[in-house]
Amino acid sequence: MSRKPTILTFLLLFISSFSLAQNQKEADILSLKKLVEDTFQDILTDFKSDKIGDYFTEDFILIENGEIWNNDSLRNYLEKGRLRTPKQIRENKFDFFNIEIKDDIAWVSYYNTATFTTENSPQRIITWIETLIAVRTEEGWRMKLLHNSLGKK
Repeated sequence: MSRKPTILTFLLLFISSFSLAQNQKEADILSLKKLVEDTFQDILTDFKSDKIGDYFTEDFILIENGEIWNNDSLRNYLEKGRLRTPKQIRENKFDFFNIEIKDDIAWVSYYNTATFTTENSPQRIITWIETLIAVRTEEGWRMKLLHNSLGKK
């Protein structure tokens, strides 16, 4: 005796596929936030130039203060930063206000507040407003473009 699919069967399939898509979207949002947080910690706080490939695509560009940087210019900046004395301590805080994902591309916008502490100097706090475009790769999300400007919050 063969059974024909019922409306209930189709409804259950629809609900389960919707649930899986929602879980994937939530996982992507967490991964994108982690991408931002880890990038700023490893790259701009700890000056780990060997981690550039973990966070950026090969054709990555950074647009900041009227300049355009790529992985090579970023690597040069990090090498100089690692040698700078006295050492500066940077603490990063992010306030994400927009994350959109379309297939394998994501747009992420957030406020980035960095607190800089250097020995024998007053503490500085700088806030930027930033937007990045990330692409999904086999290794996970990678930044393709990061644009920022000084922001007010």
